[in-house]
Amino acid sequence: MKNYMKKFWGSLAILLATILWGGAFSAQSKSTEFVDPWLFIALRSLTAAVTLPLVVIFLDLLKLRRLTLWGNAQTERQQKQLLTGGVLCGIILAAASLLQQYGIQYTSVGKTGFLTALYIIIVPIIGTFFKHKVSFLMWITVGLGMFGAYLLCGGISNINLGEWMVIVGALFYSLHILVIDKYAAICDCVRLSTIQFAVAAFFSLLLSALLSTTWQWHNIYQSLPFWIFCGAFSGAAAFTLQMVAQKYLHPVTVTLLMSLESVFAVLGGWIFLREWLTPREIAGCTVVFVSVILAQLPKNE
Repeated sequence: MKNYMKKFWGSLAILLATILWGGAFSAQSKSTEFVDPWLFIALRSLTAAVTLPLVVIFLDLLKLRRLTLWGNAQTERQQKQLLTGGVLCGIILAAASLLQQYGIQYTSVGKTGFLTALYIIIVPIIGTFFKHKVSFLMWITVGLGMFGAYLLCGGISNINLGEWMVIVGALFYSLHILVIDKYAAICDCVRLSTIQFAVAAFFSLLLSALLSTTWQWHNIYQSLPFWIFCGAFSGAAAFTLQMVAQKYLHPVTVTLLMSLESVFAVLGGWIFLREWLTPREIAGCTVVFVSVILAQLPKNE
């Protein structure tokens, strides 16, 4: 395959993944009418955990590899790394997803998308605690991101409970990225993701059983399109598309295209939920988007 064709298919793959991620915010919002956040995240994660092994089998067959449970993790140390990484990612992902799902009950889909996007500028800041160098331009992007969030929420005093939950969720998504960064280089990514979704499903299901009212099977059935979409498409399928994109594109190109997730979240909210943003909120979205783009420019960290 020629280089320009690889870039084309890579760009198409990550763009489709970004559309799926953006659309998931609308599905998440609609699901709150039927099931509690704990149960929704459990169903979504369980769907992804069941779907991803099919991706594992497909990729192994494509590469003419023998089908095994552990894949490339042949030694006991490698298997321990895979399990440890999967469990850590799963716990953090469950926390991040639950905070976002609770938050989306009290704020719009568009706001949720852009406030979640703050994780891109939070990651380098967390890196300072591990003695990672942060450039002056990066600090400017942090300031821009905070100002954009200020405009989006109408000021510090006006930030409601849902928006605070989404912001804290963005912090957990940042931690999730850092943990993935550590383990993805030494583990099979799809198997790692399968474990993380299984762990997220277990903890979410446990919390739902302990803290929720009696499950209504009719409501679970009513919400089925939403958790199937979020689990199978924005979860398993989008993750696989991201892997394809990262194989053919520069990491900066991938993350820049991924930034469009928040834009597609706003479009999804407008098309499916008829949610409208005020001029101030649009200004806030614009400032956050600019800060996210600046945060991903080369030599910015």
